[in-house]
Amino acid sequence: MYEYRRRNKLGAGSILLILIFILVIAALAVLYFVNKGKFWDILPIASIVIIVLSLIFAIFNMARKADGGFIFIILFLIFLAGLVLSNLFGPFALNKNAQEASDKGDYKSAIKNYEEIIKNYSTSRYYNEALKNVVSDYNNAGDFENTIKYLNLCIEKKIIDTESLEVKKIFSNSYSKLAEKAYGRQDYNAAALNYIMTINILKDILANFPDSDEAFISNYKIPEYLYKAADSYKKAGNFSQGIEILKQLLKDYPESTQVKEGGDLIFGSYMEEVLNLIDNSKYSEALDEYLSAAELALKNNPEIQIDMYNSQVFSKIPEETLLEYAAGICKEGNYAGALQIFTYMFSAYPELSENINPYYATCKVKILSKSSYEVLPEIKLVSNIKNQGNFVLTVYNRTEKELILYFNSTAGSLFKLKAGSRLDITLSAGNFEIAGEFAETISPVYYGNFNFEENKRYSQVFIMETAATESTKKAATSTTKSDTSTTTTTTSGETSTTQ
Repeated sequence: MYEYRRRNKLGAGSILLILIFILVIAALAVLYFVNKGKFWDILPIASIVIIVLSLIFAIFNMARKADGGFIFIILFLIFLAGLVLSNLFGPFALNKNAQEASDKGDYKSAIKNYEEIIKNYSTSRYYNEALKNVVSDYNNAGDFENTIKYLNLCIEKKIIDTESLEVKKIFSNSYSKLAEKAYGRQDYNAAALNYIMTINILKDILANFPDSDEAFISNYKIPEYLYKAADSYKKAGNFSQGIEILKQLLKDYPESTQVKEGGDLIFGSYMEEVLNLIDNSKYSEALDEYLSAAELALKNNPEIQIDMYNSQVFSKIPEETLLEYAAGICKEGNYAGALQIFTYMFSAYPELSENINPYYATCKVKILSKSSYEVLPEIKLVSNIKNQGNFVLTVYNRTEKELILYFNSTAGSLFKLKAGSRLDITLSAGNFEIAGEFAETISPVYYGNFNFEENKRYSQVFIMETAATESTKKAATSTTKSDTSTTTTTTSGETSTTQ
């Protein structure tokens, strides 16, 4: 006879656990459609827990020959499949594949996997890691546009510290590479903007990490990028912006190797802008820009042939406009700029000499008064004359070079004396600033003040100090009154007998 044994029923604990597992399955199903990122994060954890519990309760119930023990076997298999799926699909698998590809240098595959995480699993715990790693892989792959894009996204999500040195290094490198690429394809505006971005980041590194190696490198890179940014702006036709950047280069980095090239570039930028303004009949603006350029160019390169450029610019501007502009800046105190224009006009428009002379003389007096000058030779009172409101100054040029004298009072006057000649100068009485120089020589120059009274005749003798002995000086002085050299008449109608 066989003994019949009745099968046991599932215990209350087993039934409760089965219900819990079924609820977990339902919850995971809902989560899959609501939040895939969290679903794939939770699935392997839930699967491992339920696999272990299912296996334990399956063995326990099968040993007891309890009805329904097979349910735990089914649950075991379901969550075992879930664990396998979580390793083949979802963010965990993608992140693992991306890391393996990145380690092999296959940045394209790594980026593809990371971007899928970023796009489809933004709530996954692998999202932040994928976002940081994709920055590195894009940077290694040379895709600097996306490097910057995802680096900014990391900052926006507060995944990385925007003030960290490493972040600033990636930004500066990326922007500099973008600038080089843009310059290479002749997109000069984009190149200039990216160089400026690079410069700003390098300055930030200098300010916040002064003792780092990157700060040391920045000191050399900034002037280089300033020059490149200015060159890019120039090629893009944005001359004013390029000029401002070059001014910064020359001011802040005078010892850099780019200063010489920067000086040449700034002048070239000015010239192109000036010629463009002239083409549009904006003469005053053109002259403003050109004189600024000339001043800067002479400062950086005193040997520059500025007369050639003067002719190139001034010849394109109507003479009336030139004269009016130069007279205006002379009155404003820009004597050097005005003198540049008047010097050109003397040779180009000799018929305007009478109009140019007063301003030219004023400019010369003011400029020579600031130079290293010698005191004017003594002016002596010779005699009384009859010339109401005027005075006469007899000047003797006892040198071997042409002498040029400039008088400045309410207006300027210019006088030239050939070597060995005498000149009677008649002007309205008053206090004058007087300057003198020899033609075609730099020194000596003379400057002084003298108050001339009306109805008076004065004399003054110029001799070359280096060639004259004391006896020669005395002889020159004693022969002043008996001089028989050629006398040149002047602007006044005063007549007197030469003594």
